[in-house]
Amino acid sequence: MTGAPIIPLSGLAASVVFLAMGALVARRYRLPLVRELAIGGARAALQLFAVGYALTALFAHEQSRAALPLMGLVLISMLLAATFTAAKRVRHAPAASGSLAGAAALAVGAGSVASLVPIFVAILPGTLRENLEPRIVVPLAGMMVANAMNVVAQIFERYFAAMANDRARIEAALSLGASPAQATMYIARDALHAALLPTLNGLATVGLVALPGMMTGQILSGAAPSEAIRYQLVVMYALVAVAAVAGGVALTQAQRLAFDDRDRLRRFPEKTR
Repeated sequence: MTGAPIIPLSGLAASVVFLAMGALVARRYRLPLVRELAIGGARAALQLFAVGYALTALFAHEQSRAALPLMGLVLISMLLAATFTAAKRVRHAPAASGSLAGAAALAVGAGSVASLVPIFVAILPGTLRENLEPRIVVPLAGMMVANAMNVVAQIFERYFAAMANDRARIEAALSLGASPAQATMYIARDALHAALLPTLNGLATVGLVALPGMMTGQILSGAAPSEAIRYQLVVMYALVAVAAVAGGVALTQAQRLAFDDRDRLRRFPEKTR
């Protein structure tokens, strides 16, 4: 076999049973997630098919002059979608804090660029021009942007929720002369640790618990495991940079949004339970 077997439409339809399992468990514990699972499953299918057709068209014209601007449009769309998704998931952002989406865009973009530039400039073989092909750039950028999105959303939510719950402690530290960074260092440290934990767990268990997605895809497409391993290691190491840089920028932006220009703590939603 030189490639992965193609899943027929009947098999794809049968995979809906996985969503049904999730819905049954959610209903058993009275979680209001059945509708969200149904909508999410339908959206995932529509989005993936739409992206699949778009990428097919892009790859078919990757040697033309239109390839670079089209690829740029795809990357910008990825960044915008990740930015608004990360910002939308935050429930405890302070009032009158400015643009949360702008802060998320800065953090997601910084983490993605910090990982992608070394890959294309120094790690991949060949010249930069040869490496900047859509079929190489788009999948790698998608992985980095998605990871940055998750890190930023988690840091914002944890940081702001903790600020709301510990308001009295933070204001007491500020009244004693602590700077905003000093008064919230324990919150920033906990938020960053939680955001980095999935990446650290992935490094510690890769190959023992599961074969990662990129490596699995390459093996299924016929690549030698030794070659797939190299790409997967580069990706996993790059994801560490994504999480660290995106997390650091997100914390800086979160602090900026949490305090006004006179270092006073802004108002937050009601305390979490």
